[in-house]
Amino acid sequence: MASTFPRHARGIAFIELAVIMFWMSFLLPVIFSLGHLFYVYAVLKQTAAAAAATLATAPPSEWASGAAASSTMKLRTVALIEKSLLDARVAPLIPLLEYDFDCNGNLVCGGERPDSITVSLVVAVPNSFHAVTEMGIPSSMMVQTAVTVPYSH
Repeated sequence: MASTFPRHARGIAFIELAVIMFWMSFLLPVIFSLGHLFYVYAVLKQTAAAAAATLATAPPSEWASGAAASSTMKLRTVALIEKSLLDARVAPLIPLLEYDFDCNGNLVCGGERPDSITVSLVVAVPNSFHAVTEMGIPSSMMVQTAVTVPYSH
């Protein structure tokens, strides 16, 4: 069956398709990378909120001995953070780089009852698209968040 479009119109359509496919090959990896970054940030924010809520409900007796990094409440909170990241399928590929527990704006939590607790988490999300790194975007991007809650016990 013969085409109803002139031959030069079909050629123009192929050129338009080639131009669109060229630009989409660059845009789609960027869109997927940004979507992945937003997902990791949302998981990190929820995890920090859960960790801060866990510390905010710790009894005052645990705060008396909680100044050490190996205190029971801090180890329990770190285990909760790692489990949350594993459950969201973030942790094996994106390890937790840094976590901090701040009380009343101080870097040391423990010894006395805090008024507020801040949990900060940092991860480095690797860039899995080679085309995106060629466009000048770094091979990994740092994602960090902090959540502050009042002490409620």
